[in-house]
Amino acid sequence: MHLPVRVVLLAGVILANSFFAHADLITLSISEQGSGTLGSQAFTNQPVTFTGSFTTEQLAACSLPDAFEACTDPYYAGDTNYFIDSLDGLVTRISVGGLGTFDGTGFDFFAFLYSGSLNDIVVQGAGDSGGRFGMPTNPIYLGPSCYDWLPSQYCPNQAFTSGGAVILTSVGDSYSTDVVITDTSAVPEPETLALLTTGLLGAAGILRRRLLG
Repeated sequence: MHLPVRVVLLAGVILANSFFAHADLITLSISEQGSGTLGSQAFTNQPVTFTGSFTTEQLAACSLPDAFEACTDPYYAGDTNYFIDSLDGLVTRISVGGLGTFDGTGFDFFAFLYSGSLNDIVVQGAGDSGGRFGMPTNPIYLGPSCYDWLPSQYCPNQAFTSGGAVILTSVGDSYSTDVVITDTSAVPEPETLALLTTGLLGAAGILRRRLLG
């Protein structure tokens, strides 16, 4: 019994599509002017940018009922407030104008609004929980006044990076945020590609016999 040509071709297309997943990379950033130190290097009135990236799959995992509580922002009430951190797969970088960009090595996080549409993501804040570093930065936590508000072990606030700890001593009175969605279609692994090739060759054999039979 021979399968119709259209059925064979449709099976091949379905098989091919099943192995190519579509994913998006979500990159959030928050930036402000500041002065302070990065490791042993001082900087004055330079842009400081905290950037975090994660995938739509990681965001979807946070949206599951069992994980939702862990991924909601504890500082804001409401079902649209999300909190994603290093344990959720967040990858962070911190850049300081004139000094470079460095990988975040602390327990970093991003807080953002998310109502179910990637176009509606709004950055609320970011930081390093372990060093009590936060952006946008509240000036009361900078310098000697930090000790009036936080336990001494959290002063000065610092974000740990591959280039050393970032410590701010002063900041401007404004900040900016950005959200970038990048399409990253997955490429099949070698084992998956081999399986795909075998399936397509089998479909081609059936088609050949159909045409010659």
